[in-house]
Amino acid sequence: MSQRPLIVVGSGGFSKDVVWAIQNANAARAAYTLLGFCDDDPAKQGQMIMGYPVLGAPEAVAATPGEPPCFICSIGDNTARQRVVARVLELGWTPVTIIDPSVMIGEEVEIGHGTYIGARAILSPRARIGNYVLINNHTTIGHDCVIEDFAQVSPGGRVSGFSVLKEGALLGANAVIAQGRTLGRYATLGASSFAMLNVPDGATAIGVPARVAFHR
Repeated sequence: MSQRPLIVVGSGGFSKDVVWAIQNANAARAAYTLLGFCDDDPAKQGQMIMGYPVLGAPEAVAATPGEPPCFICSIGDNTARQRVVARVLELGWTPVTIIDPSVMIGEEVEIGHGTYIGARAILSPRARIGNYVLINNHTTIGHDCVIEDFAQVSPGGRVSGFSVLKEGALLGANAVIAQGRTLGRYATLGASSFAMLNVPDGATAIGVPARVAFHR
């Protein structure tokens, strides 16, 4: 099977984790030829990251000859990722899901397109992961959880069984959400916090137990 041309959209620090997962996946089964990165910052064009070039903005790359590539978006800001993904889809590029080979996946797990799942993550049975989700290294997603589109679980995050992360929600590093609770749309649970109750849409909750600090 021929390898598919792949571009990482976004060249910030998180893009290195994404490239690492691509390299690990290719070592297990060579599926992609990584062409480089897209980034809107003209100052980054031509820079090399982990041996791959920053090619320019997506629209500029799309204007060059060649078949449309597939892509994975490595932009950590959930709202910005949503905006950029919409632009890239208009170019006719195809989203792919990148899963590090070390990830443990239980029975009846569903994973959407354009999603990244990092090293040593654990997805328990019947978890449902949406599209363009970021599941970082050393995270656990409990049984029967729902992680909606454009949500993110930061490194070390723990999502207990039957919990829901709504669209664009952010679970901070080493944060924990209790069983059956909901982190609302574009809400944030701060690093090392523990949510015993639901977190409303657009709210930021911090502490142990977590309390709402402010709303967007």
